[in-house]
Amino acid sequence: MDADIHSLYTSGFYQILDFKCRCVDCRTSKPEYNEAFCISFVRKGNFLFNIFRHSLDSYTGCVLITKPGYERTVTHTHTVPDECTIFEFTASFYAALLEHYGRTKFFASNDLHSTLYKTNPETEFLHFYIVRLILTKTGSKLQVDNLVMEMLHKVLGNITDYAPDNRIHPRLKQQHLTTIELAKTYITEHFTDDISLQEIATHCHVSPFHFSRIFKTFTHCSPHQFLLNIRLKQAELLLKDTLLPVGDIAFSSGFNSIEHFTAAFRQKYKCPPAKYRTQQPAIH
Repeated sequence: MDADIHSLYTSGFYQILDFKCRCVDCRTSKPEYNEAFCISFVRKGNFLFNIFRHSLDSYTGCVLITKPGYERTVTHTHTVPDECTIFEFTASFYAALLEHYGRTKFFASNDLHSTLYKTNPETEFLHFYIVRLILTKTGSKLQVDNLVMEMLHKVLGNITDYAPDNRIHPRLKQQHLTTIELAKTYITEHFTDDISLQEIATHCHVSPFHFSRIFKTFTHCSPHQFLLNIRLKQAELLLKDTLLPVGDIAFSSGFNSIEHFTAAFRQKYKCPPAKYRTQQPAIH
């Protein structure tokens, strides 16, 4: 496949690769062999990941989970070149992973070589946060490793049988896939700001009415719910990884009052922020 691939980060049991396809026409690649267990976040574009008897329709909001040892091809269905962040794990780590997840249907079946996981705002933010820490060189090795492990367990713990979303048809993707890509990037880069629906819609070059409907179709949540969950995930990470006061965490995560933050956090995590922190391992 004609693509630019370079390593963003290398750990003892995985590496993170930045994949940017250079194909601009709709065609199918030559067969390629998958040698490692990978979890790939689709950032841009739309392609069919063809493996065995399955063809997985992949676009933003999808995570490809691929087992090693199988051939695949890729069919490009969008003029925008594909972009992915690939988490590629070592063979020894994959063997240990199978001890825990090996009895699940995906890993136990020889007929299932790859599958798709539909992300939620928290998983998308984990991906964004990991990449940001690496690119800005602000995260320690242990912090990045812990976040990768959290992402791994969230993805593998929610694997279900793949089924295409019939509401997201080819015409909708052709017209508005770029809209959703722009919106997600804007929200994750400005989640601490007081952004409005009009502001996001204008950035994406659509009306607020159409944007709201399109966004919910692709993500299964409203723009406000998406933003709120990203802010709460950021706050959760700060509560676990820092000693910042709860008030500072609230405002640095985009909340305009401690009361609003506490109520939203309690609703999602079933306990107030201060108590949640006491339940985490001590920071040294």
